[in-house]
Amino acid sequence: MDLPQKYTGDEHYYEMEETFLEDLESLPSIYSAGIIMQLDRLAEEMYQENRMSMPTKRFGLVAGVVELKSPLFFSVEYLNSKSMHPLFFKFNVIDCDDYLDYINLNKTITNDKQ
Repeated sequence: MDLPQKYTGDEHYYEMEETFLEDLESLPSIYSAGIIMQLDRLAEEMYQENRMSMPTKRFGLVAGVVELKSPLFFSVEYLNSKSMHPLFFKFNVIDCDDYLDYINLNKTITNDKQ
């Protein structure tokens, strides 16, 4: 007799394109894990934003950093729509100067300790 699977309680989801996943898999696992944790938080923020706003499609570009001894700066392009899960579709490794530009534009992933 098989037992039914238990519900894990996850309410928020996002999608990643195949090339995005391949780019993450090409990184050392410590970096990709840090990036995924930040994307989880970003998807949660998008979910909250969608609950309070009108349904519109929105492309976006944000940057983040995995703060290790040798930090990794990255940017992510996404599509956010109220009618579907957020879609992350382009990943780039960037340099510190580009990351500082994103900070000036207020387009960074909030980083409350990974």
